[in-house]
Amino acid sequence: MLYRTFLHLPGVDERLERHLWQNGCRTWWHLLEAEKIPSLSKTRLLFWKKELEEFLPFAKNLEELSLRLPRRHHWRLFKHFRREAVFLDIETDGLRRGKHQVTVLGMATEEGYFSYVARENLEEGLERLSEFRFWVTFGGSFFDWPFLKARYPWLPPPLVHLDLCPLFKRLGLKGGLKKIEKALGFERPEEIDGFDGYMAVKLWRLWRRKRKLSALERLIAYNREDVLNLIPLAEIAYSGLTRLTLTGKIPALSVFSGKP
Repeated sequence: MLYRTFLHLPGVDERLERHLWQNGCRTWWHLLEAEKIPSLSKTRLLFWKKELEEFLPFAKNLEELSLRLPRRHHWRLFKHFRREAVFLDIETDGLRRGKHQVTVLGMATEEGYFSYVARENLEEGLERLSEFRFWVTFGGSFFDWPFLKARYPWLPPPLVHLDLCPLFKRLGLKGGLKKIEKALGFERPEEIDGFDGYMAVKLWRLWRRKRKLSALERLIAYNREDVLNLIPLAEIAYSGLTRLTLTGKIPALSVFSGKP
């Protein structure tokens, strides 16, 4: 989808972008080869060609792309920078920023899933998180990131933060992570099926107060499922938004929608 995008060119909005697609400019290279485009002056076409040629060396520069693309369209960067992304979810012992703490920080990268636990190795996880410039979360723009920022003000924000919750709303699916998973056909392991944030708090208290190792293990298992499910969900959201953008129609979605 990135190479179909023209929103980074001066004066191009979604309407003009669609006009380019409809007149044969399906990728950057089609525009560079175009000799004329209906309803577009030759002067403007030449200007866009020059701008695009100058931009091509920055096509793999996440910082430049994040600045040029409207934030609403940052999802278009997902496939291009998939290997640089971190999939993130936190557990806390309450909902009040600045007062309650992060209990478990879960992350998935190309190397796998990693969990970091408060009073054990959480600082190590935060240091590692600070190295990533591309975050994928569910509800992270209104919970995870504000919570982390309030508790750890030194933590730098990502260049790109894909919050899947509002992305799925554009695709006609509203609600929390578990509700979206069920709507798409995801199934969770029986031992943690039905768990929620309240249960995560209870499990943490059992671990901290009674040192029940099984409680900590279930809490991490719950977090692991939250984090790892973000990966196929991001693929589904990207695939669905691509089809919506190109056709103007919301596609039917399922657990198989993001697969090649």
